[in-house]
Amino acid sequence: MLKGLSEKEVKDQGLNTRDIEIHQRRIQGSLAKNSNSFIKIIDTWRLDNHGILPQQYLASKPENSIEGFVAFVPAAGAASRYFQPLQGLRQALVENHAPAIRSEIRDLKKQGAESWPLPDALTGLIQSKDAKFAAEDIAKALYEIDSPKALLPALKAGPSFLKKKRNEHSRIKGLMAEVYVAPLGYSKKFEDHLELGEAADGNLLFLEQGSDLCTLRFTRDGLPYRDDEEKISLVPAGHGMLVRLFPAIKAKFPKAHSLFIRNIDNVIEEEEACYQDSSLFLGQHQQVLMSLKSIRKLLKSDDLEGASQAADKLQQSFLSRKNHIPLWVSAEGDAIRILWTVLFELFHCPLALAEGLKARLGSKGALQKLYHRPLNALGQVPNNGKDVGGSPVRAVHENGEVSICLELPHASPEDRKNFLENPATATHFNPVFVAAELPEDIEVYDLEQCPFWILAEKNIRGTPVVYHEIVLYEVLGNSYTANVLFPEIPRRLFQPHKTLLDGVKK
Repeated sequence: MLKGLSEKEVKDQGLNTRDIEIHQRRIQGSLAKNSNSFIKIIDTWRLDNHGILPQQYLASKPENSIEGFVAFVPAAGAASRYFQPLQGLRQALVENHAPAIRSEIRDLKKQGAESWPLPDALTGLIQSKDAKFAAEDIAKALYEIDSPKALLPALKAGPSFLKKKRNEHSRIKGLMAEVYVAPLGYSKKFEDHLELGEAADGNLLFLEQGSDLCTLRFTRDGLPYRDDEEKISLVPAGHGMLVRLFPAIKAKFPKAHSLFIRNIDNVIEEEEACYQDSSLFLGQHQQVLMSLKSIRKLLKSDDLEGASQAADKLQQSFLSRKNHIPLWVSAEGDAIRILWTVLFELFHCPLALAEGLKARLGSKGALQKLYHRPLNALGQVPNNGKDVGGSPVRAVHENGEVSICLELPHASPEDRKNFLENPATATHFNPVFVAAELPEDIEVYDLEQCPFWILAEKNIRGTPVVYHEIVLYEVLGNSYTANVLFPEIPRRLFQPHKTLLDGVKK
């Protein structure tokens, strides 16, 4: 039940009423309890405890040709962080104050801006020796500073992030199509930027991050924040909402089985080893998925013996596996015992979830439901000793122990210090390199089924506001929702460009 706003207000903004009801309920509950959204870490997953798998985690390389993947690239982020060194220049340009613009340009040159990967108008502005600046040049420079990172050059005098990513995709085996998530109203600009013309084909799709992926800002009393005109205020609800786009991808590319997810600003070196690493990652995911699909089909036809044999074969193919099996599993018959063992040893199946489903549906029903969860593999990069980021962990949540690729806002200061900021325990971190099965039923990612959310806090004109946010890599990378794997990937596959300076060749 919505509080402090009407259903019409919500629908008029293009928002999902049920989402907003869930968001508001969770926020009000959290504020009433004065509780934080921290998730208690028990331990990190690592190679030595078999929670993280070695790069080649199957006994043999994929026998079948790799196919059926769609590259999925979140590219809707603004470039404000990327262009942080230019914010002083931006302000001077907005004010159209020539002395301030010249002063900012001098300072930027001292910082080495002439070697930065700037787009054309900004490059011309930095190199300009004019005493005055034409209104047209100022407008073009401001447009570039405010553009999505996808349209900006990844390297000096090099291709944009969007073009660079497309080139990478053309060289990675198994990709049948590409999907880019553009900011609202930017699809046509992305298309024009690629200069496809008549060469455009049906294997490229632009989706937009619109209001249906947003939520509302709330005040700290749990009611909607309103501006001076008493209008409700929208804010993106986090990357986790991108799962809502999966059905559109499945409808457009019905032969696709999985997504290959990377951020627009994570580019790789154009060397064969990087493409081979990527293909190995995708090939292993496909091989495990084929086994899972076989088990699902056999379970559906009530062929427990066949399903058990397929599960046993899958288990034997893994070079590394955990050994956390509940005692009650050993009391089951051979076929059911093997099926349970694979879920616990390979896919981090939460004990509380398994026992709850078993009590309600019986072993056969529980196994069928658990094996039908999507298969998601989240590649993990070795920590160089200085990295601090989201890591796969064993954690305790309201529903019991869970394996999750936990993001930093969900870790308490104490757990950050003891686990995530300690390279001896956080041996790896999540670089956003994901193979995610496209589920037949999107309800698997229903908000009510995914209890992992962040109470984001901001300040608007002196008023504290909060909103509900979910993170894509927690939605995909938790063992309540999915059958998850955390394979290691080489460091060379992680080349993020978070600021302009990251694009300067060493």
